[in-house]
Order: sequence, then structure tokens, then C-alpha cells
Amino acid sequence: TPKPQKPISYLKVEFRQYIKYIKMRIVSIHIFKWKQKDPVLLWEATQLEGLWFFQKKTATEHIRFSSRLIWQDTELGMKQSVKLENDIGVCHCWTTSEGISVTAITDLEYPEASAFNMLGQIIIDFMETFENDTEMYTEQEEDTNLKYDKLEEYIKVWQNPADADKIYKIKTELTEVKEIMHKNMEDLLKRGESLDALMAKSKDLG
Repeated sequence: TPKPQKPISYLKVEFRQYIKYIKMRIVSIHIFKWKQKDPVLLWEATQLEGLWFFQKKTATEHIRFSSRLIWQDTELGMKQSVKLENDIGVCHCWTTSEGISVTAITDLEYPEASAFNMLGQIIIDFMETFENDTEMYTEQEEDTNLKYDKLEEYIKVWQNPADADKIYKIKTELTEVKEIMHKNMEDLLKRGESLDALMAKSKDLG
């Protein structure tokens, strides 16, 4: 006799309990082929560190379900970010006009701009990788495991946007420099010397 399926309500509670133990900032990345009613899954990568082996199956299924559901609400040429139920994370989705859709589920604090910078790089690299074999994904009508190993690299490298996202890194560094400069000026004024006194001692002023 086949094993009875767990009710959906139970699985949802089970998933919420599991996902809070996942230690990664990017939990998953999925690549879909756009299809009018049901997207075709081409490849996926997940980072589920912190979960036991038997827990990963439930988490993987729900992550895939959430990614596919949000894809269905993302039209060709659109990008959107959707907060998941009970604030357990955010799903960022980018569907190109060519019919390639990439989703990433991250924690709530992960910078949205960095998430879409990553998705954009994945889309470009994916299309370049299969530039001479586009039929490998354009002709797929059912979920498949299209070999695209670089996705595993992306999900690891982009865990820390400060390392992977050059634009984010520059913005962060500029903010830090501004704060340091502001703090240094305050320190100078706290030494008991006025700006006039400091200016009088300066060799830069004639």
C-alpha cells in the first residue's frame, strides 16, 4: 500500500519549523523556462545547512513550490520581490522577455539590489553557456535537470553580497568612509581646541 501523504497544513508548519534553522542568506536559486500556465524547471541549487537529511526533502519541495508560485505571477520582462508567508524570507524573481526566469529565496535582510544583480549575472551567463544549444532549454516541456553547475558557485559566492557584488561593496565603502570622516572631525573638536585655533596653527592657510 502506498504511503499516505501528509496534509498540506501539516507540511506548512513543518516547513516553517525547518527553515528557521537554515544558516545561509541565500537559500535557493531556480531557473525556469517560461510557459503560459506552468513553468518548466531547468535547474536548481539549494543551501540547506543546518537541516537534517530527512528535513531537507520537505524544505526543498516547499522552496520549489514557492519559487514556482511566484514565477507564475511574474510576467515576461518583469522583476519582483515577494515576502514569503510568516516573513520567513523573500523570493526575488526576474523573468526575461526571452522566457528565462530565475528566482532566488533569501533572508529578509539580504539587499534587494544585490539579489537582482546576481540574478542578472546568472541570466547572462546561462544564455551564453547555452548559446549554441538553445534547444536544450527552449524545447523542454517538463521539469528536467539541465546541467548548469555554475549555479552552485553562484549560490555560494553570493552569500555575502559585500564580497560578490562590486556595486554594493563600493556603496558600503563610501558609507564607511563618510562615517569615519565625520567621526574624526568630531574627535578633533572634542580636544578642547576651536576651529579658529586649529586654523591659526595650520600651515595650509596663508
